[in-house]
Amino acid sequence: MTVYRLLPQAQGYGYEIGLLLLNLVETHVPGDTAHAGTYEYPVLMKVVETADAGRVTRGDKSIEQEIVAAAVELERMGVKAISSNCGFMLHYQDAVREAVNVPVFLSSLLQLPLIARSIRPRQNIAILTAFADRLTPDVLRLAGLPDDAGLVVSSIETTPEFRSMQHQDLDTEAFGHRLEQAVRALCNGPEDVGALLLECAVFTPYAARLQQAIDVPVFDFVSLIDHARQVTHRKAYF
Repeated sequence: MTVYRLLPQAQGYGYEIGLLLLNLVETHVPGDTAHAGTYEYPVLMKVVETADAGRVTRGDKSIEQEIVAAAVELERMGVKAISSNCGFMLHYQDAVREAVNVPVFLSSLLQLPLIARSIRPRQNIAILTAFADRLTPDVLRLAGLPDDAGLVVSSIETTPEFRSMQHQDLDTEAFGHRLEQAVRALCNGPEDVGALLLECAVFTPYAARLQQAIDVPVFDFVSLIDHARQVTHRKAYF
């Protein structure tokens, strides 16, 4: 006999992963974390009204309790893990994981320790981020980046393709080309790059294209969320 738990406040059942979303109007295409078609499993998304990009990327503590409350609500709806669609949600990782009883994976940057220990010791991790100046040493420490890890960082934040995302339709070819230019510049420099991490959730649809361009492992929000789903919903083999 299979017994299904009675969940408090759950009006819809079967969501496996919960996502906290920025309150930001922009186009989300398949492969983006905020596009339902990205996943082969049911995902419940919740917009945090006060979590605009400026506040989140700067780690504004005044919105922390609303982010925590949204995560608690996702847990009540039955999700088995919680993530987000902004790498800088890392600022709220500790507060959220203290408040819920499911594992929390709020930032793509949480993969940095794994990447650092999986590539050769003197290789660098390339990070493509939305805002390079906000990826500070304090943020990297929050992610658990080892002190001996080497990084090369770039952003497309000043480009027309990135700056226009909130004002017009998204040309995926132009956006992908701009990302490819950036990662080629990162990986074709003097530094030996062993892996690429895409901090920003809107970069994830282009992971395959970027991997073809630079031929290194590519980590992003989708690899993180797929991992979260895998460890919380193990397949029975017999």
